[in-house]
Order: sequence, then structure tokens, then C-alpha cells
Amino acid sequence: MIARRLAPLALVALLAASCGDNDKKSATPATTAAATTATTATTTTTTTTTTTSTVSTGPSGTTPLPAKPSTKGNRLLLGKRDLYPLLASNLRPYVPDQVRGKSVSIVQLAGSDGFWAGRNAKQRILVKLNLKGGDAPRLEKGQQADFVGHLVQAQAQDKSQLGAKAKTAQAMLQNQGVYVLVSAGDLKLH
Repeated sequence: MIARRLAPLALVALLAASCGDNDKKSATPATTAAATTATTATTTTTTTTTTTSTVSTGPSGTTPLPAKPSTKGNRLLLGKRDLYPLLASNLRPYVPDQVRGKSVSIVQLAGSDGFWAGRNAKQRILVKLNLKGGDAPRLEKGQQADFVGHLVQAQAQDKSQLGAKAKTAQAMLQNQGVYVLVSAGDLKLH
């Protein structure tokens, strides 16, 4: 009678121990001994303790990796958002949002009153200066710039006026659809 009651319990314990770990080596001899002991109707009780550990090999599939923020010395922000990941896309929906550049590199000059600001030729945006009747500052490729401006939608006829004469610059301006308009007083070169 006791053997009939212990046999199902031992079977359940054995199945629970084997289901808890995907490793086929998890059924230990002690677990097998517990099942054998239960079926022979002896009063000996065997307890098996299985210890498993998990090693983290990276983020789980449900946790996305955050985008790398702009470096401390080269920040390009759209409000409080990092603008660099958005530069490969159409930015027209963000017009007339504010753009802030902090120690941004001048990647290429675009006339005497404009430049391409960013990290490199693929991650850049056109900055046009509003001189307000004053002289244009002396701009040089590789210079660092701090500025505050806002996005303005670029029109097809503006390409030559904005200094986007090279085919790659025209394609980038057409893709982004905007440029940053900065008052000359809001530009600091260093």
C-alpha cells in the first residue's frame, strides 16, 4: 500500500528534477536511487539537491541596446534627443525644432556663411549662418563649433544658395530635407 503511494511521488520528483534543467546530464545517480528506493517500499528517504547557475552572456532578446549617445566633446542635439542617429533619415517632421551643437566638427565648408557640422562625411548636417548684415566669421575645416539654431526646410532651388554644390552634399541635403539656421551671434568657434 505504501509502495503504491510512494511510486507516483517518486516519479513526479524525478520528472520535476529533469524538467528544471535542459542539460541531459542533470539526472544524477542520487535521483535515480531515490526512484529505486521508492519503488521497493523501503522507508529510506533520499534527498537530492541540484544547484544551477546562470552566466549572463549579454542582454536578453527583449531588452534593446540603447543607442550610443554623442560623445562629450561632439554633441549634436535635437531638443534633448541625440541627432546623430537621425541624420540618415528625413528630418522634415522636426521643423522648426531647436538644434544645439557642442564642440561639433566642421566637416566641410559650404560657402562663406555655411558649413557641414558633424562627425564625418556620412554623419553631418548643413549649418547656414544668418549674418544679419555683418561679416561672415572665418570658418575652417576641422574647427570646432558651438551653436544654437533651428531646423528650416530646404527647398529644391536652395541647393546652390546653401553651398551644397557637390553631388554627395546635394544628395544628403535632399535626403534630410532640412538645414540648421544659426544666427551669427549664436555661433562660437574654437
